[in-house]
Amino acid sequence: MLIRIFSVIILPLMAFSSTTCAVETLSDHLLVKPYQGSKIRHKNVQEFDEYSAFSGMDQNGEKPIAMELKGKVSKLIYSNPKERSIFEVFQNYQMALQKGGAKIIYQCNQKKYECAKRYAGPIFQKLSDIHSITNLVGRYLLAKIENSKDTAYIAIAVGEQFTDIHIIEITKMDKDMVTLDANALGSGLDSDGYVVVHGIYFETNKATVQDKSKPALAQVAKLLNARAEMKIYIVGHTDMQGDFENNLDLSKKRANSVLEILATEYGIEPFRMDAQGLGPLAPEASNKNEKGRSKNRRVVMVVR
Repeated sequence: MLIRIFSVIILPLMAFSSTTCAVETLSDHLLVKPYQGSKIRHKNVQEFDEYSAFSGMDQNGEKPIAMELKGKVSKLIYSNPKERSIFEVFQNYQMALQKGGAKIIYQCNQKKYECAKRYAGPIFQKLSDIHSITNLVGRYLLAKIENSKDTAYIAIAVGEQFTDIHIIEITKMDKDMVTLDANALGSGLDSDGYVVVHGIYFETNKATVQDKSKPALAQVAKLLNARAEMKIYIVGHTDMQGDFENNLDLSKKRANSVLEILATEYGIEPFRMDAQGLGPLAPEASNKNEKGRSKNRRVVMVVR
C-alpha cells in the first residue's frame, strides 16, 4: 500500500510562544501541524501542569506505566478526514516526527492488543486524558524532541474518528505567584485555629532560612504586631524522606529559626512564640511523589 504523505509537519524545536490562558482559541500548536483534512475540535492549554505520559503496561499487563512530566501542557483533539485509515494517518505523523528529529520512545497498536490486553480506552482516558483509543482499535506513540535549550514530548493517539495530540513543553514553574498577606493569615487563624505559612524556604536538609522568605516573615510579623495579645506555636513539618529522628529534630530547628528571626529582626516578643517540630507525623499529602512531599514540608502557625 502506498502511504500518502500529507501536510503533517513537525516544526523545528524552539522557544514556543502562544497566548497564556487555560483554554485557548481553536488553533493548531506551533510545533505539530495536523494531518491534511483534519478539523480541530478541542484545545486546552495549561502553562504549567503535571502530565502522565502512557509508555506501556507492566509485565502482568495490569497496570499502566507512565513517564511523569511537568511543563506547559497542550491537548488538542482533531476529527479525522473520512476514508483515511488509522494506519495511514498514524504513519504520516510517525514519519513526520522522525523527519523532524524526534525520538520515538514508545508506540503500540491496539488492534493487536499491544497497548493493553483489555480496557485500553479507560486506561488512556484516566491516565493521559486521551479519548481516541478504544478497547479494540487505535494506534499510539510517545516521542521526544529536543535541542540544546528546549525539550518537548509529543503523544499522538489515532482512532477511528479522532486524533489526540498532546504536547508537553518542559518548562520551569513560575514561582511566588501567590501573595501572602497578614489578613489572609489572620482569617485562617480565626476560622481554623491554624494556618500554613506559605513562602518560608530553608536550605536543603538544614534549618537555615533563605532570604526569599522575607516577604512571608514580614507578613507574619505584621499580623503579630497588629494582634499584640496573640500567642502562637510555630510548628515545623518535614516529608517522610530520610531518618525519622533527624526529620523530627530538623523540623523543630526550622521552627526555632523562624522564631529567632521574628524576635531579632522584627521585634516580636519571644514569650509570645513557642517553636515545635512534628517531623513527618502530620502529612498534608502523600509522600510517594514530589508534589505531595513539597506540601508536607511546611511551617504552620497555631493559636495558643
